Amino acid sequence: MTTTELHWMDAAEIARRIRDKSLSPVEVTEACIARIERLDGALNAFCLPMFDIARRKAREAEEEQMRGEFRGPLHGVPYALKDSDDYPGQLTTVGSLSNACNVATGYSPIIERMEKAGAIPLGKTTTPDMAWMGLTWSKIHGMTHNPWDRSRNPGGSSGGSAVAVATGMAPLATGTDGAGSIRIPASFCGIYGLKPSHGRIPLLLPNTNQHTHYGPMTRSVEDAALMMEVCSGPDDRDLYSLEDPAPRYVEHLDKPLTGMRIGWSADLGFVEKIDPEVLATCEAAARRFEELGAEVVPAGLDLSGSMEIAKRNWQAIMAAIVFHKLADQVDNLDPALVACARGALEQTSGEFLFDKVKAFPIYQRLVGWFGDHDLLLTPTVACLPVTNGRLRPEDYPEHAWDWMEWAPFSSPFNVFHNPAASVPAGLSRDGLPIGLQIVGPRHADALVLQASRAYERIAPWSGQRPPE
Repeated sequence: MTTTELHWMDAAEIARRIRDKSLSPVEVTEACIARIERLDGALNAFCLPMFDIARRKAREAEEEQMRGEFRGPLHGVPYALKDSDDYPGQLTTVGSLSNACNVATGYSPIIERMEKAGAIPLGKTTTPDMAWMGLTWSKIHGMTHNPWDRSRNPGGSSGGSAVAVATGMAPLATGTDGAGSIRIPASFCGIYGLKPSHGRIPLLLPNTNQHTHYGPMTRSVEDAALMMEVCSGPDDRDLYSLEDPAPRYVEHLDKPLTGMRIGWSADLGFVEKIDPEVLATCEAAARRFEELGAEVVPAGLDLSGSMEIAKRNWQAIMAAIVFHKLADQVDNLDPALVACARGALEQTSGEFLFDKVKAFPIYQRLVGWFGDHDLLLTPTVACLPVTNGRLRPEDYPEHAWDWMEWAPFSSPFNVFHNPAASVPAGLSRDGLPIGLQIVGPRHADALVLQASRAYERIAPWSGQRPPE
């Protein structure tokens, strides 16, 4: 088997071959490390390689493999960790100079579960300062580049993870999503990314506004489903983790969509600006669900007000981090992050809580809509990948911090906790990836994966790879 074949092999296939002993954990781990060493100097996806740990664990996994002992469904499969995940003895900077000396003493729940499943950690991936925005650069780790066009950004905040997966440096990666941070880079890098229902995968962040979700970033839907099976389930340390045990997501992937009613929305009732190529590509992708036996109808859904609520809540989260947790480190932080946080100081605590009240009827509108529809389709992002060094595309007015204006489709579903995925919908005239968002009712993670898999079968994207 060639190293090129290994680079692009899905995690599920790697796991199967390791279990039947036709592939060695050492072999696949070394192939990933070699690719990282060859490509990452120009891309900056990894901020903390963990190659010594990876090699040691791969040797242990191979010894167990030879004895016929397998730790779990990801035994010997390499993966990348976002630099907001804790791994004992390793730095967790969350992309910030303020955390330059922050060494983790334990595992994040998602990493604990990946370890128990037998996965091999390759290293930490880049994220912006405190994972605050939908782009990836930071004072501590520099600029991360989109592999489809290195003058552009891969999106964020899980940008390094998206680049690692898109380029074959890792078959799997972890991501977090507080306002689109899995789906935006998945769209910009041409991979699959799933933000599950809130609490499906537990986390140990304070998560005051309950906006942040953990999720998988992969090249295939089956890999995401496999990762969901490994990482989902309750954890008493997370106040908001869901009590239900993890479903068997993989077993349900190939159920048909026949007879489903699917809504398509290009604006969610409030989006005013969208790139024409993004709109045309996503609308064509949405229509393809009719080939799967579903009825695709205009959504007629109005979520006006939801993004403004999300923005103000996001500012409040950042204010808590900047002016309380890191009050003595403000000069070390991204100035745009500080500007975002400063805007929340003009809002009283009563106004902040009133946003929760205002969100409730909008959410009820969404629940009612899902009473008559199975799924919702939208563009993932309103623009093509943003030029590096900019917070906004060139045709948007300058702003001190507001990157969310060009990513209006993602944050409402953080506020409302719906599962939402980005699937590759096609490429622009200039060869830049465009993502289609698939949204389901709360707790319908299996349905979103099922729809994603059905679309993947009729519009496969595995052959679309960035140039080297």
